[in-house]
Amino acid sequence: MKNNSIKKIIISSGGTGGHIYPGIAIADKLKKNIPTVDILFIGSKKHMEMQEIPKFGYKIEKICISGGKNKFFSIKVLILLIELIYSFFLVKKIIKKFSPDIVIGTGGFVSFPTIYAAKKKKIPILLQEQNSFPGWTNRKFSHYAKKICIAYEEAKKYFPKEKTIVTGNPVRYEIIKKKNSKEKACIHLGLKIDRPIILSIGGSQGSNSINNAWMKGLKKLIDLDIQLILQVGKIDIHTIAKNRFSHHKNFIFMEFIEDISMCYAAADIIVSRAGALTISEVCLIGKPSILIPFPWSSDDHQNKNAKILEEKEAALIIKNEEIEKKLVDSTIKLLNDSIKKKKMSKNILQLGKPEATNDIVKEILQIIL
Repeated sequence: MKNNSIKKIIISSGGTGGHIYPGIAIADKLKKNIPTVDILFIGSKKHMEMQEIPKFGYKIEKICISGGKNKFFSIKVLILLIELIYSFFLVKKIIKKFSPDIVIGTGGFVSFPTIYAAKKKKIPILLQEQNSFPGWTNRKFSHYAKKICIAYEEAKKYFPKEKTIVTGNPVRYEIIKKKNSKEKACIHLGLKIDRPIILSIGGSQGSNSINNAWMKGLKKLIDLDIQLILQVGKIDIHTIAKNRFSHHKNFIFMEFIEDISMCYAAADIIVSRAGALTISEVCLIGKPSILIPFPWSSDDHQNKNAKILEEKEAALIIKNEEIEKKLVDSTIKLLNDSIKKKKMSKNILQLGKPEATNDIVKEILQIIL
């Protein structure tokens, strides 16, 4: 380590779980490699990182930015520009005080002011891109970055070839290493091991349309003795609690799943939005999956992510507008098709990159040590 100094690292990570948890995975691995490292996160005071990141023991400084989805085509563009400028000056002060050796950006508009300030101060930048079609922030700053770590081969063409490496997405340590047995998971969750279990995740915020489809089909699942674990999100939690079937022993619902590794272990099938991080986790778990791309994701990246798996016969896709009509029956059909489930599990496991976090941290260490 140069001059035996303590290395200082800023990670700009926020907006959604898909940007936050890769940052946490990178931070955890850095701590294992350099126990004395000083890591500071920067995120938006308006998003979930302010609650989530401190849970993992990391400091976070807040900036004021809402996000950029579709805003270049709306009257809110002025508000976004004001937020970006104000946040840029906030980050300049943070960087001056903290004096980082490197700034890591995991994408999204929350990262923009931090990466821009690092560029202006000529601080080394590493970008981590989760999606097959890169977000605007990472594309914008790719020429200034020392290294760009991408999850999908398909993203290579958007970045400078000599700086870009395919690593996969960093996944939290407990998901890779905490291999709970199905029996242990079922006991923990209070579910029957001899009956099918569906795990449905509507993204870190939940999904109203996915929740509604399950609620309408819940009696059918109960009649077939099929069990369902459903992450419902903050908005729908009280409405679902009032459903007359919601407290049946075959149904578990929660606002947010804290111990996701336990739920992955219990599940026979995973139903999910097609966020890049969830896909990376599912590829490592190797369970048959049904993906429902969020149609309003920036640059339609969820649909592009899902199509890669569908083309490799590693997952099924249901369009958002077809959820109510198809979700319940399609999931039941897949549960009863043992040949298809086995093939999907085999194919999806081949897409997993368990060394992604290690490979990204190696690139960081090469820059700062």
